[in-house]
Amino acid sequence: MQITALARRVLQLVFALSSAGGALTQPRLARRLGVSSVELNRALGELGSLGLLDARRLRLTLPGLAVAAASGARRAAKPRAAAAKAASAPAVRAPIALFSPREAPRAVA
Repeated sequence: MQITALARRVLQLVFALSSAGGALTQPRLARRLGVSSVELNRALGELGSLGLLDARRLRLTLPGLAVAAASGARRAAKPRAAAAKAASAPAVRAPIALFSPREAPRAVA
């Protein structure tokens, strides 16, 4: 299956934004990709005709998910997910002592 470069970028962006829970609209996709609405519609039509995307709902189909994951879209979305996880992680706490002060080993001179 041959997919144009723009269609592949659209597929990856839809996958990444869907994973992040972002709202998908054609103007937002066109702006993020830096393309005109005509070019975006052409790429959406291509993906729709290949059965990779429901162009009306801007949702990937199961084959579309497989192609997006295989093409490295997951790697592109991973840094954002890691940054979001790090921002929500609790502060690092001091290490817990494994022995009481009386049982502390003595330094050998």
